[in-house]
Amino acid sequence: MTGETIRILIIGAGSWGTTLALMLAQKGYDIKIWSKEDEVIKDINDNKKNSRYTGNIFLPGNIHAFGDSDKNHIIDKNLSFDIIIFVVPSEYLRSVSTGFRELLNKLSKNIKAVVNAAKGIEPKTNLRMSQVLSEILPEKLNSKISTLSGPNISSEIIKKLPSVSTIASYNNKVVKYLQPILSTEYFRVYTNDDLAGVEICGAVKNIIAIASGISDGLGFGSNTKASLITRGLYELTKFGMKFGAKTATFSGAAGMGDLVATCISPNSRNRTVGERIAKGEKLKDIVGNMYTIAEGVTTTKAVYDMSVKLNMELPITRCVYEVLYKNADPLNSVKILMTRKYKSEY
Repeated sequence: MTGETIRILIIGAGSWGTTLALMLAQKGYDIKIWSKEDEVIKDINDNKKNSRYTGNIFLPGNIHAFGDSDKNHIIDKNLSFDIIIFVVPSEYLRSVSTGFRELLNKLSKNIKAVVNAAKGIEPKTNLRMSQVLSEILPEKLNSKISTLSGPNISSEIIKKLPSVSTIASYNNKVVKYLQPILSTEYFRVYTNDDLAGVEICGAVKNIIAIASGISDGLGFGSNTKASLITRGLYELTKFGMKFGAKTATFSGAAGMGDLVATCISPNSRNRTVGERIAKGEKLKDIVGNMYTIAEGVTTTKAVYDMSVKLNMELPITRCVYEVLYKNADPLNSVKILMTRKYKSEY
C-alpha cells in the first residue's frame, strides 16, 4: 500500500483489465472498472471476483465495477480520475472510446494520463491504437496518451510471477508519472519514447504467434519455433522501421520480450488460434467460442493489406493471412516459406 490517493478508471474488465485492476488496487489506489457485461459487473461488486475472466481470484474492496448506465452517476457524484486505462480489444477501441468521449471531456481537467493496453492495428483505417484514441478523445487529452506493452500474459501476472513491461509516449512527463504507479515488486515497467515502435511490436508479434501456434499444431519442434521467432523478429522490425520506429525498441520488452512470450506460452490466445487452425478447426468456429479475443486475427489482415500497398515482402504475414482468410493448407504454407528464393539473412 502506498498511502497515496490515486484514482484510476479502467475501461474493459476482461482478463488483462481485471489483472491490472487487481495489481493497482493492491497498491492502495481507488479503482473503477467498466464492463459491458452485467454479470461481470455484478460478480465483481457482489462476489469480489470476475469468474468469467480471472476465476476465483479475490478482488479487494477498492475495486468497483460499473456499466454504461452508471456513467452519469460518476458525473453526479463529482468523481474525478488521475489515470484512464483502455483495456479493450483493438477492433472495438474506437466504438468504446467514442462511448466515453463525453464523460472524459467533462473529467479531463484532472486527468494526468491516458493509457492504451490494446495490441493491434485497427481494421480498415490501419491506425495504431494511440492514433485511434487521438481521433476520438477530447483534444486536450491527446498529449497525455501512452501505451503499455510487453510480455504480459495476464494469468502469470495475476499470480505475481515476475515480468517487465514498457510504457511508451511522446510525452516524457506522462511516462515518468506512470512508471512508478504501474510498477510493483513483480511487474517492472520501463519507459520508452518510441510510441510507434512499441505499438507496432505489440500488434505484429501476434501474427508471428499465430504462425507459432500453427507450428505447434503441426507437431514441429523447437528448431521450427526458434526459426519462426527469429525471422518473425526480422519481419516485425522491417515493418516497424517503415513507420519510423527505433531499432532498439525491437530488442526490448515490447519487441523481443513480448514476441517470445506470445509465441511460447500455452496461455497465448493468438498461439492457440494457430494451433487449432493447424489441427483442422475453422477460424469462424474458433473465434466464435473464445471468451477472449485474439487480436492477431484482424491485425493479420490489416498488416497484410498495408504490406501489399507498400510493396513490402512479409512472407510469414502473407502465409498466415492466406491460412486464415484464403483457407490455405498450413502444411503447404510451411513448404512455401521453406522453398523461397535463396537470399542473405539481412
